[in-house]
Amino acid sequence: MTKIIPQEYKWSGTLEKRQQTKYIVLHHRAGDGDVQSIHNAHLNRGFSGIGYHFYVRKNGGIYKGRPLGTVGAHAVGVNKESIGVCFEGNFEKERSMPEIQKRSGKALLSYLRELYPNVSVVAHREVQGTACPGRYFPFDEIKKEAQEMTVDEAVEIVQAKAGLENETIDFLLCYKYGEELLVKIAEAMV
Repeated sequence: MTKIIPQEYKWSGTLEKRQQTKYIVLHHRAGDGDVQSIHNAHLNRGFSGIGYHFYVRKNGGIYKGRPLGTVGAHAVGVNKESIGVCFEGNFEKERSMPEIQKRSGKALLSYLRELYPNVSVVAHREVQGTACPGRYFPFDEIKKEAQEMTVDEAVEIVQAKAGLENETIDFLLCYKYGEELLVKIAEAMV
């Protein structure tokens, strides 16, 4: 399972339970900052609090927003049937997303697709008149590869986070299920 960083929020009002889930809607923040600043900005706009269910930071951290089973406030017209995932950054201006942020986004989508196997992953602009998540947002890459972490990506993640040397990685890969194990370890680390 993907590591999601819990957050405590003070909600304004009651959150409504979501009855169905048809979409995962991808957004960009159009700026930088922590998840609490989004919560405060959304409160100031008259929302009950943060409208997204998840926020993926540039450093790869995945933060919990609204409770997963509740209606979001992120895409007018589909809020009652969607999960909102927001990525830190402004991808109308920023031409690339940090690799660690992309990997975290893919891992989060894989996790959500396990929970909701029949959902469609869409860009915010596909369901509402907006440029979000920006022209440089790597939508196709994140959507396509969300369930397909390569062994090379897994090795990179495990080495970076656990500090394993090449010899240890080679040792793990010698075994029949070594590649699958390495990918599972990496997915747990993201």
